[in-house]
Parts: sequence; structure tokens; C-alpha cells
Amino acid sequence: MIGVVAAGVACLCAVFATCRFLLGPSLYDRALAAHVIVAMAALAGAGLASAFGQAQWVDLSVALILALFVFDVALLKFTRLRSFQPPLSAKRDVRR
Repeated sequence: MIGVVAAGVACLCAVFATCRFLLGPSLYDRALAAHVIVAMAALAGAGLASAFGQAQWVDLSVALILALFVFDVALLKFTRLRSFQPPLSAKRDVRR
């Protein structure tokens, strides 16, 4: 019963995060909302796994969290460099 309630609350939070994702004024707001949506999906999967005794859904939740980590690293790299490619040359200070 607690697992079903936890999954329901996680789905409700994901709905609010979806509104923030669609209405967010900046890239950072949308990135945070996407992070929350995936985290709440993983939490809902874990809650349903505990409620119904399905161990496969725990594996799905772990895979979602690992994918979320990769997404966060890629997003941080993109927001810092504005590109996924490494810089071709290092900027050097040539003042003498």
C-alpha cells in the first residue's frame, strides 16, 4: 500500500515538473525539470516494485538513475562549453 502511495506522489510531482519543463524560462529550469521527471519515474518504479513484489522494476529504476547520471554529465558539459566537442586548441595568454 505504501509503495502505491509513493508511486502516486511521485507521479504527481512528475506532472508538476512537466509543467515547469514546458513553461521554464531558461535552459537551467528545463534541465532541472527533466532531471526531476526522470528521478520521479525511477521512484515510481521502485514504489510499484515494492508494492507488487516485482524485482524487474527495481532493475528498471536503477537503469533510469544511471541514464540520468549520464544525462546530467552531458548537460553540464554542454552548458559550460556550449558544445559537446572538446576545444581544438587551448587558449593561451600571450602577453609579454
